[in-house]
Amino acid sequence: MSNQRPSSRSASPRTSSRPASRYGTAKPSALDEFTGKAMVITTALLLIALVVFGVRLFLQRDDNPVTASFISHERIDESTSRVWIDVERKNPNVPSYCIVTSLNYEKAEVGRRDVMLPAGGEKSQRMAVDIPTRDLPVSGKVYGCSTTIPFFLDPEQSYTQAR
Repeated sequence: MSNQRPSSRSASPRTSSRPASRYGTAKPSALDEFTGKAMVITTALLLIALVVFGVRLFLQRDDNPVTASFISHERIDESTSRVWIDVERKNPNVPSYCIVTSLNYEKAEVGRRDVMLPAGGEKSQRMAVDIPTRDLPVSGKVYGCSTTIPFFLDPEQSYTQAR
């Protein structure tokens, strides 16, 4: 007579199945497997698209042909502001323009000037821009610059004086 006890983990068809009380009796269908794979693929594609978009945005961020930075502000009178800006152009032979604004105490825009930069000149320029204002000016800022000239600006003229 042997003293071996039957193992509680013996191989039987009953013990290899999942407990029905916990997991239910239905097995995963092919549709469930397809849905899981589709979600993984969609998530991977979205992550790849997000990375490509981020890299492209990062590379284009430093590709501005014209940049300007605010230097100083001077109040000429109650309705005129003079804003000093430094303009950097990669190619001074291309006409460009910048938008310079004047601000009040609440940092609201109270005046705006489109400054035309005709072709030619230096790569770096310091400019004084006079801006007519509708409120007491206390500061200024550069809104942005571009080489795409709007139809209402003359690329041969430089408008920096208040009118």
